[in-house]
Amino acid sequence: MIRPFRTQSLVALVALVAVPVAFAACTSEGDPTPTATVEVATPTSSTATATPQPTATSTAPPSPDLTTGGVLRFAVKQAPPHQDVHQSVSSVLATWGAGITYSRLFKFQRGPSVAAPSRIPECDLCTAWRQTGPLEFEFDIREDAFWPDLPPLNGRRVTAADIVFSYQRQMTPGWPNAGLLSNVREIVAVEDNLLRISLESPDAELFEKLADGRSVVVAEEIVQLSGDLVDGPTVGSGPWLLEGISQDDATFIANRSYYGEGPHLDGLAIQFIEQDSTRAAGVRADILDFAETTPAEVQSALERFPELRTMEIGRSGARVELAINATRSPLDSRAVRQAVFLSWDPEVAMTDIWDSELTPSVGLNVSEPSWEPDFETEFSGLFGDGERARGLVQDAGLTAEDILRISVGEFGETGDADRYVLTARSLAEAMTSAGFEVMVERVTTRSFADDVWLQGNYDIFVGAPPPVSSLSGQLFSTYHSDGPWNTSGFSNSRLDELIEQQAVELDRQRRGELLLEIHDEIMGEALRFYPGIGSQHWLWQPRVRDVVPDTSGASGDFLSRIWISRE
Repeated sequence: MIRPFRTQSLVALVALVAVPVAFAACTSEGDPTPTATVEVATPTSSTATATPQPTATSTAPPSPDLTTGGVLRFAVKQAPPHQDVHQSVSSVLATWGAGITYSRLFKFQRGPSVAAPSRIPECDLCTAWRQTGPLEFEFDIREDAFWPDLPPLNGRRVTAADIVFSYQRQMTPGWPNAGLLSNVREIVAVEDNLLRISLESPDAELFEKLADGRSVVVAEEIVQLSGDLVDGPTVGSGPWLLEGISQDDATFIANRSYYGEGPHLDGLAIQFIEQDSTRAAGVRADILDFAETTPAEVQSALERFPELRTMEIGRSGARVELAINATRSPLDSRAVRQAVFLSWDPEVAMTDIWDSELTPSVGLNVSEPSWEPDFETEFSGLFGDGERARGLVQDAGLTAEDILRISVGEFGETGDADRYVLTARSLAEAMTSAGFEVMVERVTTRSFADDVWLQGNYDIFVGAPPPVSSLSGQLFSTYHSDGPWNTSGFSNSRLDELIEQQAVELDRQRRGELLLEIHDEIMGEALRFYPGIGSQHWLWQPRVRDVVPDTSGASGDFLSRIWISRE
């Protein structure tokens, strides 16, 4: 059951103040309208093309019939692990937990006019930026962003020094989100409203990493209260103020001092409910306004209540990864690897085993839909042709001694049967029909992560991949010849060249073209791909408007645009 809002609970912060604060309170110099221009210096060398081109503002205007107020009651599957965003890779924490209370230097474009999923960055705490050198950037910090008017912050301005503190904290060695800023050499608060960032090397994803929902700006005074933010207090300058949070639910109220558009709602009442059917039933019964659920539950709900609204947002949820170790005979032959692919039809397997919840993909963490080819159109010819597979196996002269082992992680994601194991068995049966000698080896999730995925102790593996926040990080670590996680063991100079080029490509269209080539190279070598990529499926009442539930980049930015019609 959702708790009522406790509108006075933020005042409890006062009782937590027991030590002197590090910063003195400072006053604002005004409330200017942020600029809508982006200043870009003329590149002084070829390395200056390392920067993406975020826009200063691109959000669609609010609907003309927009009404404000109301509390959005909704449910998602998982609860956040704690409240310290910097100390967890959890997208749940960043999207539905403490993360939505904070500002970031950049955020992601959201709205009905933005194709989802999207990780195109735009200014949040900045109003403009300029490239002042091949590896140096300056950011003008807005003067209308303030911390809540409670001790020890007392409503002071958010300054460049806050961003410096936050990024240095995030970069703490060993912390899980330090990798997002691993290419940052120096961060300097030149003035209260001027920030300078210097890089170690060109980085086409700099602004995307700064917009990631885990790159939040926190106040040093709040961190000093207990030394970390794991148990709070959570106090941010973003669109929402945390009222209360537990393993069952969370409540937020709108930050009416927020500098940006919205929130249009008075608050959020979020329930964390593991059962898909229960969340869908809540929407059907009008106990919930909005919920994440499954395709089957959506279909069932629409059959009885066709007025309900629904949307599918790709590239989230469960994933299945398959990889082939090209360092082991006979898989060091591309023809043999191609025979493995040809023997199996992943689309059929995903339909049968995963109830159409997952669809095949190369699996790269692209930030724009146009950067990913249509898998069925481009790569369907690589799969589901048993006759061709048998021919390649015969040509390879494989014998009964050439036994291939499929290592599969036991992720135990269903009550009755592990669908990762069922997926591995489906592959094994198809390969056996094509003439391979195959065995399936089940391993624990810990062994799968350490021994199989990281150490490369496998012939073929099937399992859940680790979370990936950066496309270039994924490509360099897993697909580049020198990558530490390139356990497929394949070296391809053309693929290496493409990976290196896209990492410093300024023009988004050209970068997209390079990434399409990268997809072709990966699939052509029959090394690894994702038989299944999941989607998030959402269901909501028709009175809930301007809903585009894009959570890519661990961002809950879309919540600020939602409103509830009073009609």
